[in-house]
Amino acid sequence: MEIGPQVERIDMKVAVAFSGGKDSTRAIYECIKAGDSVRCLLNVQPDTSESYLFHYPNARWTKLQAEALNLPLLSREVKCSKLDDELHALKALLAEAVSKYSIDCLCTGAVASVYQKRRFEEAAYELGLKCINPLWGLGGEQLLRDLIRLGFRTIVVGVSAAGLGSEWLGRVIDEAAIEDLKKVNKMYGVNLSFDGGEAETFVLDAPIFNKSIAITSSETYWDGYAGFFIIKDAKLVEKRGSVGC
Repeated sequence: MEIGPQVERIDMKVAVAFSGGKDSTRAIYECIKAGDSVRCLLNVQPDTSESYLFHYPNARWTKLQAEALNLPLLSREVKCSKLDDELHALKALLAEAVSKYSIDCLCTGAVASVYQKRRFEEAAYELGLKCINPLWGLGGEQLLRDLIRLGFRTIVVGVSAAGLGSEWLGRVIDEAAIEDLKKVNKMYGVNLSFDGGEAETFVLDAPIFNKSIAITSSETYWDGYAGFFIIKDAKLVEKRGSVGC
């Protein structure tokens, strides 16, 4: 189901709502592939894992990803005491992006959550901007297999669903991981796209990165039901090989 007006994609100047995960990074890829001018990344850093719109673990490392993408990053920390706090922060970043980079469109990595899609679109429309969601409606397994096919290297950095234990924290999403996730989906109904918050991811390399990210220090937090893979230190390194866009 589409929400809001159809967008004519001609010479769009785009800001991407960026969390550092697989979907927002893939959204950047799709914008570049479509010929859009990606002007900047927008990152809201929530202080709680209960965020409905943005990733919580490792948000501060989006600056390293932005460097690998050679794109400016506009970032804002927010205390999520109310649902609208994140939206206020996003609107402020959008206004800043309009002023600094003359954007006319917001791009998101929304896949299946009508709530996320609607809230992002509302924020964009309020400022007179277009909004595109290039991954909208794609199947979870297809999204994961596309990541591998296109040359994305992605790890799981947060889990919060039955069937996803601590062994998933820090795990690379490869073919074996996809097969295991399909089993978890069959047993527990976990959404393979993770769009319901079942898990969160972090992209270490992508065809649009000019360098890869190497994690040099990390720790795992697990409370028996949910947990995070926390990046303590990381750096950019030369890519082993290039993958075309």
